[in-house]
Amino acid sequence: MKIEDSLLLLDQLHKSSFVWHENHWVFPDAFHAHSKGQLIFVEEGFQYLHTVDQVYLLPQNHAAWIPSNLPHRSASTASNVYLRNLFYDCDLEADFYAHVQIFSVPKVLREMILYTEKWSMNRANNPIEAAFLRALLLELPDFAKNSVSLSIPVTANAQLLEVVDYLFQNYAQQGSLEDLALRFHFSLRSLQRLFKKETGITMAKYLQLIRCIKAVELLSNSTLMISEIAYLVGYKSVQSFSNSFFNLLGKRPQAFIHP
Repeated sequence: MKIEDSLLLLDQLHKSSFVWHENHWVFPDAFHAHSKGQLIFVEEGFQYLHTVDQVYLLPQNHAAWIPSNLPHRSASTASNVYLRNLFYDCDLEADFYAHVQIFSVPKVLREMILYTEKWSMNRANNPIEAAFLRALLLELPDFAKNSVSLSIPVTANAQLLEVVDYLFQNYAQQGSLEDLALRFHFSLRSLQRLFKKETGITMAKYLQLIRCIKAVELLSNSTLMISEIAYLVGYKSVQSFSNSFFNLLGKRPQAFIHP
C-alpha cells in the first residue's frame, strides 16, 4: 500500500490507536493532517518535520509528538529512514499533547515502541494492544521531560525567504552579514530589523541555529568526528562550535552521538 493511501486509511479506522512501522520510508511532498495524534520514532536516518511556521529536525533515536489535525509534512535526504509510528485518538487534556514535541527517546520508551512491531498495520481491535498503547501515551510527558527542541522558525515574507534559502544552502560559508545584505539589495540595518520581526531572532543567531541543526543531523547519522563536523558546518574551532551548540540547544555535541 502506498504511503498516501495509508494516511487516508487512518481516519477511516475504528480503532483508538494504530501502529505503523515502515523501513525505507517514502515521504509525501504535500502537507497533510489526520484526526489522530502521531508519535514518530526515528530508528534509522533522520527527517525534517515541517509545520506552517517551524521546521524541526528528528535525528536518529529521537521522537516527535504531532497533535491531531495539525497540517505537517516531512522530508529527508538520508539514504534510508526507518520510522516507527503510533497514532492515537487523544482525549488527554495535558498541555503536552496540544503542541509539537521533539525529544530524545530513553531506553525504556525505545523498547516499548519496538515491542509494538507485533501490531504494525493491524486493523482489528485488540484489547491488549489498546491497553499497552494507552499506557505508553500516558507516560509520554514524563519520557519527554528533558526534551530539546530542534526547531527553526520560518517566514512567509517573500523577500526574506530568499535570504533564508540562501542561508540554508550556504551555512558553512564565512561571508559577513554585510555581504549577505548587499547580495539581496538590503541595507544591513533594514535586513536585520526585518529578520528579527519575521522570525523572532537575529540573523546571527539564525545562522548559528542552522549550523547546529545541521551538526545534529551529522552527529546522529555519520561516522565523522566532532572536529570534522564543526568545520563542515562553518566553525573555525571546535571550542566555539561546542559553546555555540550548548548555548542554543542546552547540550554538548557528544549528547547526540549514537552508536
